[in-house]
This record gives sequence, C-alpha cells and structure tokens, in this order.
Amino acid sequence: MRPKSDSTRDKTGGNKTDIIHQLWRTKGECPKNTIPIRRRTRDDLLRSDSIKTHGRKNPPTISPTTYHLPDDQTEVHEHASVYLDYGEYHGSKSRISIWRPDVNMTEFSLAQTWVVGGDWDTVLNTVESGWQILHSMYGDNNTRLFAFWTSDSYGDNSCYNLDCPGFVQVNKDIALGAALNTISTYNGNQYDFLLTIEKEQDTGLWWLKFDTHLVGYWPSFLVPKLADSARMIAWGGEIVYDASGQNEHTLTQMGSGHFAEEGFKKAAYINNIEYIDKSNHPIKPFPQNLEASVTRPECYNLKVGSSRRWGTYIFYGGPGRNPQCL
Repeated sequence: MRPKSDSTRDKTGGNKTDIIHQLWRTKGECPKNTIPIRRRTRDDLLRSDSIKTHGRKNPPTISPTTYHLPDDQTEVHEHASVYLDYGEYHGSKSRISIWRPDVNMTEFSLAQTWVVGGDWDTVLNTVESGWQILHSMYGDNNTRLFAFWTSDSYGDNSCYNLDCPGFVQVNKDIALGAALNTISTYNGNQYDFLLTIEKEQDTGLWWLKFDTHLVGYWPSFLVPKLADSARMIAWGGEIVYDASGQNEHTLTQMGSGHFAEEGFKKAAYINNIEYIDKSNHPIKPFPQNLEASVTRPECYNLKVGSSRRWGTYIFYGGPGRNPQCL
C-alpha cells in the first residue's frame, strides 16, 4: 500500500539528496517489489533470553515521563527527553543527530521519537523510531535504524523492526535494524536524518518516513489506543542498564557521551522538532510548551532552545558515571 494523502507522500519525485545510506547498500540493493529484511541468525537467538522474547523490550520500560520502577526491579531506564502531553496529535517530525556512544554489552542506548496513546494505568500503546545501539539484539555496537511498537505496555504484544508481524514495510532501499554508515564525531562532521511518523487520515495508518524514504506503516488495529490520535509525543534519549549487584552507575553513554551544555559538534541534538495536528499540519512547539523529563541530570541532561535555522531543538546526553554520577 502507498499513502493516499498528500501530506505523507514523498514530494521529491524520486530526486533524493543528502540521504543517509546504510552499510548493507555497499553490497548491492534489493530488486523492485522486494524489501530488505535483516537476517536473524542463530547467534541472535542465543543472545536473547528466549525465542519468545527476541525482538521485544523487557518490561517495565520507559514512559516518556518519569516512570518509577518497583523496588525489586533491577533493569533501570534513564532518559533525557521533552514531550507534549494530553493533546490530539497525528505525528511528529524532527532531525536526529547520529552518534555511536560507548555502550556496555548488556545495555543499550538510543535516540528516538515516541508516539503514545493510552497510559500506564490502563494500557499503553506506542509507535517509536530512531537509532539505537543494542548488542544483545544485533551482536555489535553499530548505530542502527529501528522501529518499535507495543499494544500492551511493552508486554508480549510488542516488537522491534520486522522480527514479528506488525510493521508493514514498503521500501526496498531502507532496512530496519541495519547499521548507519555516517556517524557524527566530536568537534568534527555532524550527521543527522529527518524522521517523520504521521497518521494518515483516510486509512488510519501510521507511516514512518526516513528522510525522503517512506519506509512503511503500522496498521491502526495494531495499536488501538492510537486509532484516533496520539495523546503524547516525545523526543530524546534513553539508556538501560542492569543495576543488580552494582554499587556504582553504568558507564554507558547517551547521545554523544557529552552533556547538553557543550552544544553543537559536541553534544547530540534533535532539531526542527514539530508535532502534526489533527489536520495533518506540522506545527513547531514553543520551547516553553515542552515538558522536560530527566531522570538523573548529573548523569544525562538536556537543554531546550529555539533558533531561526534549527527551529525548536534540544541538546541532550551525557557520559553516565562521573564524579557527580556514582
């Protein structure tokens, strides 16, 4: 299927520029009317707790607002994000800078957009996308494009990429779960990509666009709490670490591994932040209208701003353990 509405169509006419290419494309491309699917290997499955849990987040996981874990929960989710809540949203657009932070093998770090319906007290539905480093899933520390959804608060009905039925891919040039080959460097070249998640009014499909590529869609029946609109949109970074038996904070980094106040070429950013309203018009939120959620500012923090060139933006991230974060 292809989008019927103009707002979600690729208006470039196929003349794509400044596209972030993925490493697998150096080996060739997929024929017309096929899609790329990352091969799931025996080693991938062996790194998972079980075949059933492969491709799923371990609950409980992040709410874009602060979520307090129970006393016996050892998996800690920390984040630096901004969000709009209690609205009727049809999606999000933003440019996300690409980094390769240092991440412990049993942990992960990501930058993403959350589109959220429902709530933790009843049931949470989300569609999410961005980049992540997740050794337990991919077997390396490459920065990879991902898509995710859940219809039961990160329980059994949730999945990454194309690892189980759910997300429907229509693009032959972009592979979910594949590594990105342009990575920002400290005080060096900076790379980012435009990420769009938009609900199509006519069909109810939630479309994912990577730069000018329409990657695919989440059907509305997959996430019923998002059938009409999203309640919350969030942008930012997240890390997860296992705190069991640990007396000090993890060294896993978020973003570039540097704090937000270091600014451009040093800290990770998400700029040109926009939400899509119920008429499918992109709207730039004022910085003062964004709620900030930072779990441990001494470990990872963020800074919100606005400029003519960047629109509304955030710098975010941090090194994890440091003299103030123990």
